[in-house]
Amino acid sequence: MDQKKDYYEILGVGKDASIDDIKKAYRRLALKYHPDRNPGNKEAEESFKEATESYEVLSDPEKRKTYDQYGHIGFGPQGFDWTQDFSRVRMDFSDLFGNIDMGDIFSSIFSGGSQTDWFGGRTATRQRQNRGSDLEYRIYITLKEAAIGTEKHINISRYDECPSCKGTGSKSQGAGKKLCAQCQGKGRVAQNNGFFTIATTCPKCKGEGEIIEDPCPNCRGTGRIRGMHKILVKIPAGIESGSSLRLKGQGDAGLYGGPKGDLYVTVLIEQDKIFERVQSNIICEVPITVMQAVLGEEMEVPSLTGKVKVKIPPGTQTGAVLRLRNLGMPKMSGLGKGDLLIRIKVVIPSKISRQEKLLYQQIKDIENPEKYPDIKKFRNSF
Repeated sequence: MDQKKDYYEILGVGKDASIDDIKKAYRRLALKYHPDRNPGNKEAEESFKEATESYEVLSDPEKRKTYDQYGHIGFGPQGFDWTQDFSRVRMDFSDLFGNIDMGDIFSSIFSGGSQTDWFGGRTATRQRQNRGSDLEYRIYITLKEAAIGTEKHINISRYDECPSCKGTGSKSQGAGKKLCAQCQGKGRVAQNNGFFTIATTCPKCKGEGEIIEDPCPNCRGTGRIRGMHKILVKIPAGIESGSSLRLKGQGDAGLYGGPKGDLYVTVLIEQDKIFERVQSNIICEVPITVMQAVLGEEMEVPSLTGKVKVKIPPGTQTGAVLRLRNLGMPKMSGLGKGDLLIRIKVVIPSKISRQEKLLYQQIKDIENPEKYPDIKKFRNSF
């Protein structure tokens, strides 16, 4: 016979409750009975444990199915196994409570304040990451530079290792450091608050675990100084606007001799007056006269690498596109180039001479609109 309370009853939901209903019910109870809100209240602690155990089972489809069929006995003589099954509950807390880290709280509640971590072995001392910051720099190039590749020099301000103390922050290059007495070199100190213990960054050593007794006067004990650097950036042919190039180790030096960060150079391509880029293809709009469109003509057009000749076929319509193979942007994969697309725009003169008007009038008198399929189709539509 089951001596434990029914999980559905504990959460206050029916057996047909959805996962969302179960999460909402658990969140309400967890906030109500949380030890932080009920210091010294043993009943609240037990209610919190019951609610958490119920949620862990009912929020898992397989465990819920087992519980619905066999009740508490379905989990063996010992019932719910905290040490094996609680890890998934911790992951679900991010959905329920946001970015709150509940590890220290549960370790204290369910292990009597020992250093055992229910979520993966012994509690490890958090090691301070002294890696330098990554830097970002924006650089502008022309479309033609992007087509052939280019090199640019940039000037950046960054932190470098202090030459006086070799990055140690100590005037005696490390000999003046001693173990922090407050945290005993761990970089974190524990604070008891009711039923649980919270570890915070040591206020004395700022998480370093060591105290510098003789700070370097050149860098004031930080192990690094700021300086200007001229860096060569090689931009590959075919790069797209907004792409970032990573220059490893060209970022800030880390504190106290930590590794350098990286420099990310974002390449932005300026808008071209003639060309429009679509992936690896280049579009160029070319204006032609009515006579060139009617009669056709061979003419020169611009490309990324200079002028090229193209044949305009007789009867070319405005908006027609002529494709010139392999005259576009190099592909970043290294497999060939895109195409140059010539988009035709037939230009109608706004002003003409008297002689031109007479010639156009003669053409109009002899042309037959019915021979134009589009005009014929339009006239027949009404």
